[in-house]
Amino acid sequence: MWNEKFGGEDYFYGTQPCQWLVMNRHRFGRGQALAIGDGEGRNGVYLASQGYHTTSLDQSEVGLEKAKRLAAANGVRLTTWHADLADTNLIDDQYDLIAAIYAHLPQPLRATTHAQCASALKPGGLFILEAFHPLQLNYRSGGPKTEDLLYRADAICEELKGLTIVDALEGRTELSEGSGHRGMGYVTRIVARRD
Repeated sequence: MWNEKFGGEDYFYGTQPCQWLVMNRHRFGRGQALAIGDGEGRNGVYLASQGYHTTSLDQSEVGLEKAKRLAAANGVRLTTWHADLADTNLIDDQYDLIAAIYAHLPQPLRATTHAQCASALKPGGLFILEAFHPLQLNYRSGGPKTEDLLYRADAICEELKGLTIVDALEGRTELSEGSGHRGMGYVTRIVARRD
């Protein structure tokens, strides 16, 4: 499905990073970053441009090839990791920042992945998430069409055991991210830190 979605010349979600990631750049440090479910690489490339040694993880080979091209076009180095999160084990204490931008996963994979992300952060590391909320079903701006794949802030906070929640927000936002996310949407936004 994702190889087909990313198969065109255009970048399905555009080439600019998620605005929630940009809005949190004042919290950025340096070191190793991981962007899970990074598709065509827009968020990984942004993190690399901010000084992180960044890995973009995705199950789509087509998306990751486009991520490499986007990195080259932006003059940054990006490591790509072709993997399915269902078969991936993250190493503890590895990353200074993990971004999960519209990486919609079903339960129980979602809880397992978020717990792994919490453990994979180094002390002081940040976890930044934006995903569609169940109320997104009332909007036409993109996202999954089943509630199991949509995220409530309280549930995500529960899954990030061991992290301090810095921000946990739910609400409407205007999306302009390629043809994949366009128009008014309802999102969940999280920032958490490993102390």
